[in-house]
Amino acid sequence: MDAFDVAAATYDADFTHSAVGTAQRDQVLRALAPLLEGPPKRVLELNCGTGVDAVHMARAGHSVLATDRSRAMLAIVHARTLEAGLGHLVSTAELDLQAPQLPTDEGPFDLVLSNLGGLNCIDAEGLERIGRTVATVLRPGGIFVAVLMADRCLLETLYYLIRLRPTVAFRRWTTGAIEVPVGTSTVTTWYHSPTRVRNAFGPHFVREDLRPIGLFVPPGYLEPRLRNRPILLRQLARLDRSLSSASGLARLGDHYLIQFRRTA
Repeated sequence: MDAFDVAAATYDADFTHSAVGTAQRDQVLRALAPLLEGPPKRVLELNCGTGVDAVHMARAGHSVLATDRSRAMLAIVHARTLEAGLGHLVSTAELDLQAPQLPTDEGPFDLVLSNLGGLNCIDAEGLERIGRTVATVLRPGGIFVAVLMADRCLLETLYYLIRLRPTVAFRRWTTGAIEVPVGTSTVTTWYHSPTRVRNAFGPHFVREDLRPIGLFVPPGYLEPRLRNRPILLRQLARLDRSLSSASGLARLGDHYLIQFRRTA
């Protein structure tokens, strides 16, 4: 069974609604806000998880095709959108990022979103396939936004160095794959640099934004240290907002956001 099928039942409690998860998603939603203004858009969401972002975009009036490789996650998306009264704006489809294939009648899209680490679940060749797929389904002038786990993460490196665990401290500093815990299982994970992502998307795209997500708000496994310290977490989130335009620090956050525009 897919690790995300196993994790689906508790994913919201473990991450989505956690203090750290909420703080990092808020940073992403702030970056997305200008893209969601204006007339209704057709949105493709990759690795939609439990559908929190799909519901957010649908509430802004946009129609969303929410895709994921996990059928258990998609079942939660379906239930969530119906409960929110947004079933007419959100549809779902199973899609494996490593070998992406959309239904032939879908698209073109105005916006494609991959949030919070989905593209870390595919290797470099898979990343290039995603680039080609997005180039096919995204209209000229359309926007692609991805949020990936960063390939350096200063807080993680310092945290484990202080604890004399150098192997874990530098686990992201590799081009190879490592196994990362997800719930009670593990997921094969690649930490792609912004340069690797840019190269994978090729000449059909121009980069418009690159920013750290979680430069001071720490990785999710440090949630227990912040759960009962809301004032500290708000201060860390405020520091993150103050450096949201610091593209040179993007690789040092827990995640980074990268945005491309599809050229004609």
